[in-house]
Amino acid sequence: MFKDYRGRNFVNGLWLVQATDWGLVKRDPCTGEEMARFPLSASDDVEDACVAARSALNSWKSLSRINRAEYLLRVANILARDLNQFATAISLETGKNYNESVAEVNEAIHMAQYAFGTGRMPHGEALSSEIPEKDAYMLRKPKGVVAIISPWNFPLAIGAFWCAAPALVEGNTVVLKPSEDAPLSTELAVKAYEEAGIPAGVINLIHGDGNTGDFLARDDVDHICFTGSAEVGQHIRRVCANSWHKTCSCEMGSKSAVIVFDDANLELAVSSSIASAFKLSGQRCVSAGRLIVHRSVYDEFSDLFTLHAQQIKVGDVHDTNNYMGPLINREQFNRVRNYNNMVAADPEAKILVEPNYLSPGYFVTPIVYQTEWRDAPYLKQEVFGPHVAIIPFDTTDDAIRIY
Repeated sequence: MFKDYRGRNFVNGLWLVQATDWGLVKRDPCTGEEMARFPLSASDDVEDACVAARSALNSWKSLSRINRAEYLLRVANILARDLNQFATAISLETGKNYNESVAEVNEAIHMAQYAFGTGRMPHGEALSSEIPEKDAYMLRKPKGVVAIISPWNFPLAIGAFWCAAPALVEGNTVVLKPSEDAPLSTELAVKAYEEAGIPAGVINLIHGDGNTGDFLARDDVDHICFTGSAEVGQHIRRVCANSWHKTCSCEMGSKSAVIVFDDANLELAVSSSIASAFKLSGQRCVSAGRLIVHRSVYDEFSDLFTLHAQQIKVGDVHDTNNYMGPLINREQFNRVRNYNNMVAADPEAKILVEPNYLSPGYFVTPIVYQTEWRDAPYLKQEVFGPHVAIIPFDTTDDAIRIY
């Protein structure tokens, strides 16, 4: 459906014709082969998008919240109509299981519907006044131009809807820069906004890599919504701190964990931990790379978790019998393999499930191992793959310390 797709920037209501070669090559993570190309936007391209958003701001915020919100209902209906197309795009570019992609489209629909509903909800607050003759109240006003730098692992839901939909209803204009690893879903979302009739310049799309994102963060924007790594999030925070007016909201990575106490229902704990650890092949900020288990049930839990992990099927994302697809790209494939090799070389780690590396594409099966908590890179750094340590604890304070 999307083979040899050629993406475009969307600025001031126009899909721009690329004057030069499409500089971003998007590869299918299931095969490693080229599936699409997108523009590699320079600083001038970013500036044009920011100027368009700034120019559209006054007319957009002069509309009532109710009128602005109605665009989101139209977008929600378009998403529902084309759900299969959006889900297919997500699976193709991310390697996400098709059922998970359908769930993501539904999340985007629900966010658009919620944003529509907020258009008729109170958007201020009455406050108590110390002076009897005076009333005090607070009204929220648009911040201005909102830059959105979105991730690849939820390419439809996060940038174009969790971030953009509330911003638009509140009267802000948007410049959206999707991840270079998953730009297709965002472009389709912007086409839905266009079909819904949103005015020119209110939402703008700029494709590019990390440099493009940096150009956008440093340009004339008032707020930056960022989802991604802790390192880039820290950079975004510094950019805002060095300005007089920019604010940011950063949702960053973690080394997430599940704590299993001795009174837990182990069947439930294991099934929940499997889902947490291995959905999207462990490439979510909430993926549980550490399972912190009370020592009295440690071996029993480990045996049961190992049994379930060994049964996970890895393969074609459109085969719903497969639980996991590939990693997103060659770089992440090599990163996960490097962490796995660290574990294999460590005599203090006992491997319960050995990983396999499958081709074509970037497929890695789970690695599961037991170890005591200590200062090891793979226990403290986010791996972002199907990589799970099972760590024992003795007391609640001990579990909290490890967490």
